[in-house]
Amino acid sequence: MEWGNVSDWFSAACNAVMAGVAVYAAFNAKDWLSPKLNERKFKFADELIDQFCKLQQEGFYLHSDVKHIINTDPDLQGDADVFRKRWNAMYQRESEYRKNIINLQTTMERMELWGLHPKSHSDFKDIISCHLSLAYKIEESLSIGADETRFRLQNCFEYDRQISDYYKMVRGSHNKIMKHYSQLFID
Repeated sequence: MEWGNVSDWFSAACNAVMAGVAVYAAFNAKDWLSPKLNERKFKFADELIDQFCKLQQEGFYLHSDVKHIINTDPDLQGDADVFRKRWNAMYQRESEYRKNIINLQTTMERMELWGLHPKSHSDFKDIISCHLSLAYKIEESLSIGADETRFRLQNCFEYDRQISDYYKMVRGSHNKIMKHYSQLFID
């Protein structure tokens, strides 16, 4: 049996040192990964609450603008083509608002992948449900169309009240999550 030469011994020693460094790095990786994961969870929770706040703001401006446009007196609406374009633009904003609600719902479902769980699923589901209800009521009020003056005047006050009521529900549901992150999420 041969013992080999010095270069073989040196190579074996280097391999043993590399294996030791790899074991040491693997042992310490868990200490590095855990704070990074917690930092990412906190950032994700912060972005999620920020998205909820932006959605509430979007809902506020949309509900206000829709109430204004559906209550516009036909004698004061000005040029019919300009008014129709404003009406259609409002309809597009409602569609975008609904898309943002659904995206936020998907983000909530992704939250579980990060190991972050809401303490109260119902609070977040209520917010999304209230936003969807508001969006559908706005869509219903705008579906009459800009040119249907008779129907619009007939229904504007009813929709005005309903849209206001739905927005109050949105605002009330958001108040439930205006807390510190530790009261909203669990690890």
